[in-house]
Amino acid sequence: MKRLVLLLAFSMAMLAPLTVHADVSVSLTLDRPEATPGDTIQMDIHVSGARQCDAPPVIEGLDTFRVALGGSSSRVEIINGSIRSGIDYTYTISTSKSGTFQVGPARVQVDGQTFQSNTASLTIVKAAPQASPAKGPLFLTAALSAKKAYVEEQVLYTLKLYLRTRVSNISLQLPEQDHLTFQQLDKPREYQGVLDGQTCQVVEVTYAVMALKDGDYRIEHAQMEMTVYESGQRSRRGFFDDPFFSDPFFRGGRPVTVSSEPLELKVVPLPAKGKPEGFSGLVGDFTIASELAPPKIRTGESATLTVRVSGKGNVQRIPDLKMPSLDSMKIYADQPVFTPGHDLKGLAGFKIMKWAIVPELPGDYKIPPLSVSFFDPKAGEYRIIRTPEHPLAVIPGKGKMIMVEAEKKGENGAHKPEKQAIREVGHDTLPLHTSLRDLGTPSWALNGGLFLWTALLLPACGYVSTFVGLRLKRRSIQTLPAQRARRAARHLIRRCRQYGDHDPKRLSTAVREYVNGRFGLSLASLTSEDAVGILTSRGVRPETAGKLGDALRKMEDAIYAGKGRGPAKMADAIPAIAREIEREIL
Repeated sequence: MKRLVLLLAFSMAMLAPLTVHADVSVSLTLDRPEATPGDTIQMDIHVSGARQCDAPPVIEGLDTFRVALGGSSSRVEIINGSIRSGIDYTYTISTSKSGTFQVGPARVQVDGQTFQSNTASLTIVKAAPQASPAKGPLFLTAALSAKKAYVEEQVLYTLKLYLRTRVSNISLQLPEQDHLTFQQLDKPREYQGVLDGQTCQVVEVTYAVMALKDGDYRIEHAQMEMTVYESGQRSRRGFFDDPFFSDPFFRGGRPVTVSSEPLELKVVPLPAKGKPEGFSGLVGDFTIASELAPPKIRTGESATLTVRVSGKGNVQRIPDLKMPSLDSMKIYADQPVFTPGHDLKGLAGFKIMKWAIVPELPGDYKIPPLSVSFFDPKAGEYRIIRTPEHPLAVIPGKGKMIMVEAEKKGENGAHKPEKQAIREVGHDTLPLHTSLRDLGTPSWALNGGLFLWTALLLPACGYVSTFVGLRLKRRSIQTLPAQRARRAARHLIRRCRQYGDHDPKRLSTAVREYVNGRFGLSLASLTSEDAVGILTSRGVRPETAGKLGDALRKMEDAIYAGKGRGPAKMADAIPAIAREIEREIL
């Protein structure tokens, strides 16, 4: 056994130099796709499948950049018993020119062979002039990706906090505006930038802003509150003169609030010209794909049609498609599954819809296309996307066919008589009973009495009672969600009367329990954006959904921000909103 292990190890060592090159891969990544002149961008080169390279990577597309090596590190990964090694190189790059640059590819050599990475696009845009760029050691700026948009078209709202001192406990308060929704796209990013020739730290956070109604909006200033630490002069030396205790975080800080400038946004309505019939209000860029599996089945079997609608925009507006009725087919629709998402360029997501198709007769069928319409804000026009027509071949099932033979005729063409007389041809070896007295009940059945009949009937009674109990239990379980949905609004109204306006936390919990109970969900938390998305996807008008979202936002301010205005009159307003939601759903 030991010799076998050594032989296998020697074989793997001999084969490793021959196969390692096939597993080597190189990738290039940037910490962000957009920056301003002078900003520092982090670039990472990942080499997988090699323990070392013959030389550092050679990277193309950096002629106009200042490049500094941040360091390199090796790594070893063990996955399912397989050992895989790699090397990571970190660089910082910056440029003073604006434009769009293609960074890469990066080329590395391993044992004399060259491997190449992908390329990455980097856009350097000129920073907008600041009203007071030298205003203290820290300040906040705000910018919109567009100054004009359509209703429910998403616009990126970016906040940047410039720091030349050390801070902690940063909190953000967004501007409040009717008919405007803010949804954070990603975690705040921190990087090094250059402003007025001086290096500073930048904290950047991006939101997707969507207007539910047309008009001219003034987005008021956003505010960031933080604790600022400043180093001071030391009057004498002592125990706390140790460099560890000289760190600014061990000194007393002072609270500071900075504000961004207000912004203007013009929102125009969607054009009435060319609006498709049944338009759901979907705005953005979307695609559709479908699959029918299997394409050939037998009678009585089922094929599944799967349709996926995905894209970027107000994805909560993706409609539930309807399959038309088809001759000689039974169609069973599955519950649609909606998955939201986002990236640095905006909100995204997809919805998957499935139908089980059961043909009743053999033949060649055509599953008709399904279509979705949306408004493309970049082109300024409506578009319709469709699935292809899917052929479905249905062959006869495997069941046995019963052949009925026609009645034979006699030689002269006359039919044989339907009935013939029975005549006795002999006796069997066993005796025949020719009297009804012979069919009487045996004596053992009469002698058994009540105990025998109870033993015979008890299993049947137990089976019947178990079957009825299971059916009743299943019916009660199936009707439980519908009962919860009907009682959800009544429970919410009762809680509002019980808690009033003095307990915003319990009031917010009651709203979340209402949404969970009404739509069969199990959300552990509910934000205002989540509530708007859930309600609009279930058929509630955006205006009504926005009312509940505004109410939740005010309660969040009262709970987490300590705002004194709190959910004023919310205990009276929420029941009216709930009744309006119930009317629109029904």
